Amino acid sequence: MAGLLYYANEYRKHATQMRHTNAAMPHTAPTSTDGECSKAELLDRINHLGGAELIAVNVRNQLAMDPQTHCHARGTLFLLTEGLVIVETAQGRQLSPSQTIGWMPPGVEHAVQSYGPTAGFGAFLTPQFCGDLPAEPTSYPVNPLVALVLQKALSWPHDTPLDLTRMRLLLVLLDELRQSPARPLQLPWPQDARLLSIARALLGNIASPRTLEQWARWADISARSLSRKFVLETGMSFAQWRQWARLTQALEWLATGRAVKDVALSLGYDSVSAFIKTFRQALGTTPSAYFQTQQRKQAALSPRVAADQEA
Repeated sequence: MAGLLYYANEYRKHATQMRHTNAAMPHTAPTSTDGECSKAELLDRINHLGGAELIAVNVRNQLAMDPQTHCHARGTLFLLTEGLVIVETAQGRQLSPSQTIGWMPPGVEHAVQSYGPTAGFGAFLTPQFCGDLPAEPTSYPVNPLVALVLQKALSWPHDTPLDLTRMRLLLVLLDELRQSPARPLQLPWPQDARLLSIARALLGNIASPRTLEQWARWADISARSLSRKFVLETGMSFAQWRQWARLTQALEWLATGRAVKDVALSLGYDSVSAFIKTFRQALGTTPSAYFQTQQRKQAALSPRVAADQEA
């Protein structure tokens, strides 16, 4: 209820502002956009808080990939229709495969890496509309209404405040997200320096057969302390964390087209069947079907979106 009241107040303030603005300015046709822009233009738009409260753009490989640590003045929503994006923050690595909606709060430093052919669209929100969204990066399952609003927003002008019709759609989008369950595919970093060194070494040698006791000796920490601290700092046991580390690496490799057998053996699994079983238990489908399933979901969604846009 608090979220709805907040957005209702924002809507009323916006409506009042728009009435005054429209009365003071001569009528001109808004500048439209198809959501296409260069990377430099995109950065210039999203790091300023003037203009539209929601700026939406098409995402291609060159825009989706920025491995240098950076942050934005606006909050970021991104919906991929193809590929995989991994966002790294000080807290961990956030996976956003196709047909999930990724969320990055304003002002949070992060680096972005895309894997495989990547396409979709991103939306950048001014901070006053981010207050009811999570304070940490997360992901949501996509739904047709959210996808429709984001795609419609691609044609909205960037340099003027949203009109009342578009503002209503923005409020619908925010309310849909507020009611959606967050489903983070996240690999959290431990904060203890010794545990962090183990975590990064594991990612650097993902197939390492070292046991917990061997890693503890390597980092000069007792096995008991290592086990206890991993749960306290990441919410996962050491074994669970290593399994998620392997699965995130598996998704990166699968997104670039590597064969399932090659991925399984490169991750250190004794057999392909053991890898497939672990993958299915964690992600609900087989490695070979994972990205095909995402593509089928997009194919089912696209006709509805296209039909509404034509209408």
